Amino acid sequence: MATKGRETLTRKITKHYNKAVRKLLHRKGHGVHSPFVFNFIIRVIEEKARYYAYEQIEEEYKKSRQQARVESKQKPLPLKYYKLLYRVANRVKPQTILECGNDNGVVTQTLALATKNKNVATIKTNYEFSLKNYFAETAPDFIYIHAQPLVEDCKTIYALLTPQVKEEQVIVISGIRTTKQTYNLFKEFAMNTRIKVTIDLYDMAILVASTKLNKQTFKQGF
Repeated sequence: MATKGRETLTRKITKHYNKAVRKLLHRKGHGVHSPFVFNFIIRVIEEKARYYAYEQIEEEYKKSRQQARVESKQKPLPLKYYKLLYRVANRVKPQTILECGNDNGVVTQTLALATKNKNVATIKTNYEFSLKNYFAETAPDFIYIHAQPLVEDCKTIYALLTPQVKEEQVIVISGIRTTKQTYNLFKEFAMNTRIKVTIDLYDMAILVASTKLNKQTFKQGF
């Protein structure tokens, strides 16, 4: 038990160190030569303006944290990630949205606010069956994938999504470094030839499919 505790502490320290270094070296678009990515970093990822919807997102976030405490559920992500998700969706303005997983509704509410209550399809379980049926009818413009507790669910989602990647599609994936295995699965998925830009935020990644862009991966502090 003591050894496991030390390993956990070491991982936490390493994570905080890596994120701190990234914030120092990869911010404000330094070293980014892609006009699209530079603009996306400055205007979306590092945008400091306060949007009108933040108040509602903050309220929903508080409810989710309280519910997690009362029901002993996993806590939601830090608030800044929901605000980022809002900014990304607000920028992309998708017509069709898919959410894989759930966090007591904070992501669903955030996406609805960003897209003026466009329908958000949320698939929480049984991905093999549900995603096959969903993709048979819909090709989403925007996809959000929650951190998955089970590695097998990650494999299933990526396997079914890979042939569905389409032009101008934006995919946001949370928990990419939950474990080494989930990170390797993420990297393998990001190699998809249709995905041209990957913005790695350490805990989360934003992927953009576009024939107009060169295939590149960018590290960004957040």
